Amino acid sequence: NLLQVGFPNAGKSSLLRAISNAKPAVAAYPFTTLNAHVGIVKYRDHEQRCRCLLFVLDMSLPEPWTHLDHLCHELDQFEPGLSRRPQVIVANKMDLPEAPGNLVALRSRVAQRVIPVSALSGQNTEELVLHLRELYDGYVQGEDAGTGTATRW
Repeated sequence: NLLQVGFPNAGKSSLLRAISNAKPAVAAYPFTTLNAHVGIVKYRDHEQRCRCLLFVLDMSLPEPWTHLDHLCHELDQFEPGLSRRPQVIVANKMDLPEAPGNLVALRSRVAQRVIPVSALSGQNTEELVLHLRELYDGYVQGEDAGTGTATRW
């Protein structure tokens, strides 16, 4: 029900390790994940079934909000409207010095919820997990009501 989307080395695998029991390989260089498709979307059939997008942005890079624009464009090239699904922006690598300033700038440029985390240290991953649970519970409530959609995102 959830699709992680991000550029190479944004911390998608590290985030997965931080919030689950999964143990994907992680390293301090791009393309650690084997068999990735250009680092954008790993599973082509999964993206059409996902209910929510989890954008993972590397907040240590200059202008990380431009990565969000590029990712949305790529998703819409694959399937028009895909980037308009319910979404959460994970501002990752908040433990790095450039991140706090970029977070302020990102929040001023987007309307979506932004959750700052450090997958490496585990900082604020609890807020992310709780929010993901809220999204899931909202979806299940919609399923129980027979609508097939979330009652709240």
